[in-house]
Amino acid sequence: MRREKGRGNKGVVCGIALGGMSGLLLSNVLVFRTVFERPLKRWKKSGYDCALVCGCPANLNGSPSAVMKTRVEKAVKLWREGRVKKLFFSGGRVKNPHIESEVMKEYAIELGVPEEMIVTENRSVSTFHNMMQSRRIMEREGIRDCVVVTNGWHLRKANHYAQRFGLDYVMCAADEPKNAGLIDTLWRYVSVNLHMYFNFYRGLY
Repeated sequence: MRREKGRGNKGVVCGIALGGMSGLLLSNVLVFRTVFERPLKRWKKSGYDCALVCGCPANLNGSPSAVMKTRVEKAVKLWREGRVKKLFFSGGRVKNPHIESEVMKEYAIELGVPEEMIVTENRSVSTFHNMMQSRRIMEREGIRDCVVVTNGWHLRKANHYAQRFGLDYVMCAADEPKNAGLIDTLWRYVSVNLHMYFNFYRGLY
């Protein structure tokens, strides 16, 4: 009888613990979705002044990384279709000595975009800075609105800061690299979202 009673008590405790953890998880998900709103992906106009491409580290040898290529290629596609007038690459030195925006610019030129159609920002070291620095240059250059180009797992984060800095924008997802596996892509979603959430609670950005 004592053993059965002990097992019953353990079951109750486990049930309470699981219920508490589930409730905590749900509340955190709700807070996350409230603070970091769903990305604005509905186009309000047929065309925008520029495609604002979020920074991404290049390879150690200075060549564009697979993820970087997908962002540049999406922006170039929008330009060729006449949906944006210019390409705006944002990003400085982050994980290696290579300036992200300059590497993206060179790749865009290789794809046939004239240099005069490209604007760069080379000081930012995060998504927050991508939007902050780009907003300043857009105002200086008379660029009124933009299509923010980044990968799907990065959309919500970029959307949050584009909204925070008052950009007139729409979000556009670049394709994932052809060699990107499902696990790798899912991990990117998880890691980016966790990073956003931790920064929120630490009072950063």
